[in-house]
Amino acid sequence: MLARIGLFAFGAVALALAGCAGGRATDSATAQPTAGAGLVRGQVTDVATGQPIVGATVTFRDATGNSETVTTDEGGLYSFDGTAGAAPAAGPITFEVSAADYFPLAVRRTLQYDDGLAIENFLVVFGCG
Repeated sequence: MLARIGLFAFGAVALALAGCAGGRATDSATAQPTAGAGLVRGQVTDVATGQPIVGATVTFRDATGNSETVTTDEGGLYSFDGTAGAAPAAGPITFEVSAADYFPLAVRRTLQYDDGLAIENFLVVFGCG
């Protein structure tokens, strides 16, 4: 299912959720590369159809206490740009993704930058969210 993303090839997250009560997310990959804080970008897509999710919210919380929330555009794309606002610090981080009619997703991982860039894609499951 990770091949459905196409736009960005690494840092994807796949979900496995069972029903509306007690479903759990499974993180199938970890973030790539390392350098300094800069730009984190990615795409939120439907795991079944591969279609972008417009209007999803993506929030990060890093180990230094920084937090920021953005909304995906018409292509399901989002970004946290350190030159235009907050970007997460490299290291331990939690991403939370939510969208109407989809299960919410929370992913913990270690964020690393490669030449100031990190890419985090998220696949979400349609359901009772």
